[in-house]
Amino acid sequence: MDDFYYKEISNLTLAGGWSVDFLNKKSYFDKQARKILQVPDSYIPTLKQSYLFYAEEHMQKATNLFFGCAQGESFSTEIKMVTFTKEVFWAKAYGKPVTNNEGEIIGIRGVFQSIDKEKKKELQLEASLDLIEGHNKRLYNFAHIVSHNLRSHVSNLQLTTALFETKNLDEEQKELFANFSKIATNLDVTLKHLNEIVTLQTNINKEKEIINIEDVYKRVTDSIRQISLQNKVVYYTEFSEVEEIPYVSAYLESILHNLITNAIKYKHPDRDPEINIFTYEEDKKNYLVVKDNGLGIDLDKHGKQLFQMYKTFHHNDDATGLGLFLTKSQIESLGGKITVESSVGKGSKFTVQL
Repeated sequence: MDDFYYKEISNLTLAGGWSVDFLNKKSYFDKQARKILQVPDSYIPTLKQSYLFYAEEHMQKATNLFFGCAQGESFSTEIKMVTFTKEVFWAKAYGKPVTNNEGEIIGIRGVFQSIDKEKKKELQLEASLDLIEGHNKRLYNFAHIVSHNLRSHVSNLQLTTALFETKNLDEEQKELFANFSKIATNLDVTLKHLNEIVTLQTNINKEKEIINIEDVYKRVTDSIRQISLQNKVVYYTEFSEVEEIPYVSAYLESILHNLITNAIKYKHPDRDPEINIFTYEEDKKNYLVVKDNGLGIDLDKHGKQLFQMYKTFHHNDDATGLGLFLTKSQIESLGGKITVESSVGKGSKFTVQL
């Protein structure tokens, strides 16, 4: 019965068994091991030839694991093996010492399983991620150089327009100069946005610290107190379920600032803004919610573009289309995500998985 279960499990997992008998100086491959290693039925495994079943770059690793096991150390590892017909493949291998009644080590036995397809996909993914990371670093380095080098030129351009006397210009020249001045201003704004994105990328590796969410909320609302008073904003908060989290303080402050000021900026003309901010825990994950009663967003029409750079969906003159892009980027850089629920004319609800 035990032999039946062993064979079925071996067939199901495609795992082969092996053993080494130190007393009788014999090695053994079971049927599945022979199949994986593609050895002929007549092949008799020996300890001396065992190294032939490992890729050259992993032979030393195999040797160290084998001798360690012979000294009493079990192992579990991923290793490159080679079939009898010289085909290289990745395997997951386990080994443990065999002892007699006196506790003396008299052999070794173990199993190995081909994980070649899974391992190659994993390595390809790692290579792709490394390539993408390299591209991103070069892109942000380029952005940093561009923003830094252009900053002085834009500053000089703005200074020149500020000092330029326009009283002697005719109307057409004044109009041209006004356009020139506007172009300089817009270029300065674009560079500031570029600097914000570069700063975000360089801060990704900042260490997290334990942050009190209510303290961050108070700092944000204190900084926009005048705007809140002018717009008669009413705040409702509840942070008792999740009071503290490990996070980057500057990011959480920026996230709350953007979501709150957006709620004020896009308030409904027929009612005073009400903003609900609260936290909760679900499935061992922490969430922050910012809910308003403002204009709302047509998600059927704009949902796919909501967090894209320079996308705006209302006609406010001060809308830049950068706030939500940066907010999403900050959240995702720390492994979280942001979702939105919204109805036109009723308001929006942003949920941040921290």
